[in-house]
Amino acid sequence: MIKEMTLEFANVEENLGEDEKLVIKSYMQEDIGFHSHDFYELAYVTGGSAVHTLNNETCTLKKGDYFIVDYGSIHSYENSHNLTLINCLFLPEVIGDTLSGCRSFNTLMHGCLLRYNKLYIDKTPANRVFHDRDGRILLLLEGMVKEYQEKQPGFNEIFRCRLMEVLILIMRNIIDHTSKPTNNSIIRQMIHYINHNYQKQGILSEFCDKYHFAPQYISRKFKQETGFSIRDYLHKVRMEKCCELLAGSDLPVAEVAQEIGYRDIKFFNELFKRLLKMTPRDYRRMASRNGIPQALRY
Repeated sequence: MIKEMTLEFANVEENLGEDEKLVIKSYMQEDIGFHSHDFYELAYVTGGSAVHTLNNETCTLKKGDYFIVDYGSIHSYENSHNLTLINCLFLPEVIGDTLSGCRSFNTLMHGCLLRYNKLYIDKTPANRVFHDRDGRILLLLEGMVKEYQEKQPGFNEIFRCRLMEVLILIMRNIIDHTSKPTNNSIIRQMIHYINHNYQKQGILSEFCDKYHFAPQYISRKFKQETGFSIRDYLHKVRMEKCCELLAGSDLPVAEVAQEIGYRDIKFFNELFKRLLKMTPRDYRRMASRNGIPQALRY
């Protein structure tokens, strides 16, 4: 795939003011070759169809589909047939000044939804296509278009709140499709055991010794029932607890790692950065800058 061009936010609209951080409008999208952005794009298909390629993934867009394009991601439209979009282009400062310069949508989500962090660790809504089953996303976007066109006092704040609502609904969509509930009593028991003993080493062996199961059997059934390996689920639980401690305590990072069960601080730092796309110290600074009251922190 060849990137033909990078679209710059300053050039997306005529007479765009220097202080403006967002553009939202309805229009007809024609074919356009591969390109990337120096901004975030939230696109909603209101009619027609097109073949859309986003980071090497190709699909046919239809009415009700919507997607977010991350910084640096490459996409194109081909075979457009009366394709109409609501297109929301924005810089991270729209959500909060402390997010200025944020060039990863995953990092942006962790920054603006810190209180919901435990719901979506290692999940991102960027660069994937969703479908608006009940029309709720469309109603929010139409309201945002109206606010942008009229620009009444306080429209920026209303716009930000509605954008946040859209992002939360998208994250719910991801959680609904990636969560895999289980009716297996043994696996529910294993999940409960991990949730209450995540600090310990050798959890699988301890569980199997206590309840007389073969580790291979439990590992296989856990993956089948939940979609997670036991190791990955344990990391997820530990990272959730880690975020609670980073945002709600003054413990040094090394002590936080020890508290949640990681003895190797280098491994802990690498894992945290891989899952949350930032360092533990960056996460703590972001939590502090967003001013989450102590009583509301995890």
